[in-house]
Amino acid sequence: MVQSILVAMDDSPLGEEALRYALETFPDADIVVVHAAYLDLDMLPTDTPEVHEVGVDELDGVGDETAQAVFETARRVADGREIAVSFLTGEPQERLVEYINAGEFDGVVMGTHGREGVARLLIGSVAEAVVRKTSLPTTLVK
Repeated sequence: MVQSILVAMDDSPLGEEALRYALETFPDADIVVVHAAYLDLDMLPTDTPEVHEVGVDELDGVGDETAQAVFETARRVADGREIAVSFLTGEPQERLVEYINAGEFDGVVMGTHGREGVARLLIGSVAEAVVRKTSLPTTLVK
């Protein structure tokens, strides 16, 4: 039985689709939305600047515009369902993989642009890093 799903989310439509997929596919699981980025989270009250975890009802007042967009999208898509939202600051691929490997999740859901060839090599792929560097089942939503 799936008890906990991590949804890696950015402020793009892909992140929103990944969260929708997780909410619909795993109706009884705990959903943890994680956004990993180089964010300016100085305005968030936290004792641990590398990770800031908040509940959906604490979404107001976030200083970073990207973080605010992720919060608002998560709130809207969750539509009253209780979810947790975490922010990781630093290099997204590294921080996300560390967080996944340190947690007790049953799976990961994330959006992917589906880039191939040179575009993927130049831009990199957070999804590819997660698939290669974690042992969890990972669903990629395109």
